[in-house]
Amino acid sequence: MDSLIYLLCRFLDTILNPAILILGLIEAWILAVSWKKLLVLKTEIDRISGTASMRKTHSVRREHKKLEASYVTTVERDWNEFDLFCYRYQKDGKWFTAFSLIIQLFTLLGILGTVAGLFIAMRQNDDWSNAQGMYEGVKFALSTTVLGIILAVIFKAFDIYLNAWFIQYIDDGIARFQSNYNEEKDFPQEEK
Repeated sequence: MDSLIYLLCRFLDTILNPAILILGLIEAWILAVSWKKLLVLKTEIDRISGTASMRKTHSVRREHKKLEASYVTTVERDWNEFDLFCYRYQKDGKWFTAFSLIIQLFTLLGILGTVAGLFIAMRQNDDWSNAQGMYEGVKFALSTTVLGIILAVIFKAFDIYLNAWFIQYIDDGIARFQSNYNEEKDFPQEEK
């Protein structure tokens, strides 16, 4: 069993650092895609929530007859646009969710490299006379740890930025829209 683990650790020694770098490139691409989609969604929620409040203000100023005729269709149209926006937000928000979740892999791969490298160092240095074997294991352990943590920190900074400036803003826009239109008050009740 010990030799099987050693072979696995040697295999990880050859592929783990390139795998972390490739994952970093994939994560950078997902970051670019999610940033673009969140920017579009932020612009869209500004339009929807801002237009809804303007329509409501202008509708209230109209006479009562005109209000009933035009306000209901405007409200229905606004809610339809809002429903479409929420669908796009759920669909396009998955890119940001994937980006946020992949960040954890960098730290885990770094820790895996640390453990594998230390195992290599200890296995090659049974009698503590093989300094070269110890060096190779420790070098592998530290390089994967440093690479994984550096990429995790960089991408986590982008994650915090996107969450603060886009996700929170979009969620606030959704709340603004919903407060502008309270479904129970804005839709006329059917007479029984």
